[in-house]
Amino acid sequence: MRHWWIVLLAFAGLVVTALFYGGSAGPAETRHRPTAYSDLGRGGDPNTIMIRFDWPHEGWCSGQFTIAAAETSTEVRVGDVVSRTPRAGGACAGLGSDGQTAWDSLTLSKPLGDRRVVRADDGAALPYLRRGPPD
Repeated sequence: MRHWWIVLLAFAGLVVTALFYGGSAGPAETRHRPTAYSDLGRGGDPNTIMIRFDWPHEGWCSGQFTIAAAETSTEVRVGDVVSRTPRAGGACAGLGSDGQTAWDSLTLSKPLGDRRVVRADDGAALPYLRRGPPD
């Protein structure tokens, strides 16, 4: 019986430690399908495109999203946007959102040129959406 109490106290200590340090499981991770892309326009980095995805939240943190892509000479296959929410109590300079979509940058190995931008999971072409003022 005494052994059971030692195990219970050890477990309780682990739980308290995990809560104190923001959780032992790490940041929550969610995946979001890309829905469109854009370039940075005149004067922007030609190796960077912006990827749009559904984001039904009011904001996000800088560096919260990760986007991977596979590039060929004819297309850029964009994977899911991975969101890693900071742990509770972590510092975050919240960035604005319209509560429906968000954009994040994807750096390519070379300028997009005439390559197609497609979603990696189903090969669907992502529509180009102009952002900002006309060139």
